[in-house]
Order: sequence, then structure tokens, then C-alpha cells
Amino acid sequence: MLVVGLGCETNQIPKLLATQGLEDSHRLRAFTIQDSGGTTGAIARGIELVEHTLPEADKARCEPVPARLLTVGLQCGGSDSYFGISADLVLGAAVDLLVAQGSTAVLSETPEIYGAEHLLMRRAQTPEIGRKLVERIRWWEAHCARNGASMDNNPSAGNKTGGLTTVLEKSLGGIAKAGSTNLVEVYEYAEPVRAHGLVFMDTPGYDPVSATGQVAGGANVICFTTGRGSAGSVRISVCEAVC
Repeated sequence: MLVVGLGCETNQIPKLLATQGLEDSHRLRAFTIQDSGGTTGAIARGIELVEHTLPEADKARCEPVPARLLTVGLQCGGSDSYFGISADLVLGAAVDLLVAQGSTAVLSETPEIYGAEHLLMRRAQTPEIGRKLVERIRWWEAHCARNGASMDNNPSAGNKTGGLTTVLEKSLGGIAKAGSTNLVEVYEYAEPVRAHGLVFMDTPGYDPVSATGQVAGGANVICFTTGRGSAGSVRISVCEAVC
């Protein structure tokens, strides 16, 4: 892993490493852009450090592991009128296959299941799990009310151009990517995911923040469906690399 900082943040790299019990080593290298003389120097420094880690990386070998060790974070964005009946349904079918083999799938983006949450609640394994989901929905409703916003507002300009008229239409696709298995647990943001099967994590709809919570909770793969493309999916690929 290569950690790069600007150099003048409040959260400095040495403090980050110390609080997480990490040390600079052949597996973990860190530097700042400012200490490297700027952007050009930082790029050169990054290439140099990556090249030094290649011999160690080359020692890694692929090994079969049980499917239960796979935790997939589910994301969607840059939506059009087709992704809910195409890409999301395909991902949902894949989720069903994975869950049947003991894997875990993490559905998130609470504001983007709004209006269709009843489809997920009826799949809750126990009444308590259903109540947890309702509590998170109610929190978002109160949060929006305090800030003069609405949960059932129109989606982004790009989504409108793609053919969606309300976030409720987007929500149907958002839930479709979770397949058809039971909902076995509901987690708060970045909470460690311990259950196996389909779970829900309460996150914002903003993709990079949502995916960060999933990775913090234990997701080691992020699957991102989109109808119109997304710059967020490029940033999310960093999460995949970190895992």
C-alpha cells in the first residue's frame, strides 16, 4: 500500500499510522506531496516506491478461498431509465448466486432506496431487522426535514436526462441489485459486517462516501452499476485496490 498526503492536513500521515498501529515497511510506504517538491516530484517518488515494492508483490500467489470470505459492496449511480431493468437485475442475480454460496452482499445508499423500502422490509429475516431499517429511514426523513429538504425529490440533472423523473424510480433499481434473498441484518455507517448473506448498511447516497463506509465495514469488492457512467466509480476503484 502507498499512502500519499498533501503535507499540511490536520490528519498527518505519522498520526494516521500511529493511531492505527501501522509502521512504514516494505508493505506500506508513505510520503507527502509537499515534502517531495510538488506534483512532479511526488509522481516520481510514487513510481520509485512502487517499483521497490514489486519484488515483494511478486511473491504473492493466488489461492482458492471459501466464498464466505467474499463481501461485496453494492453501488449504483449515473442512472438512466434502463439500468434498473438491466445492470441492476444482472447484479441482483449475481448476488443471489453468491449468497447461496455463503458470501455477503452489502446494500447501501439509504436515500436511494426511499419509496421502495417496503420491498426490502418484507424480506427482513426477523421483525427486529425490519424495525432497524425503518429506524434508519425515519432518521433520514428527520434529517431532511431539519434542513428543508425532501426525501422524494427529483434525482440529479444527469438522471433526469437519462429518463428518470423521481428518485422513487431510481429506488426500484437500487433495490433490484440486492437480488431476492432474505435481509439478514442492518448496520450503521462503517459498522463491522459480521453476518453472512444480504445485509443493509446505512450510508448517504454519495457514492465515494457510501463505498468508503462499506469498505470500512469489511467489503473487499465493490460492484458499481451505472446507466450513464460515473466519475465516482473511478474513485471507488481505489477502494478495490486497497482491499
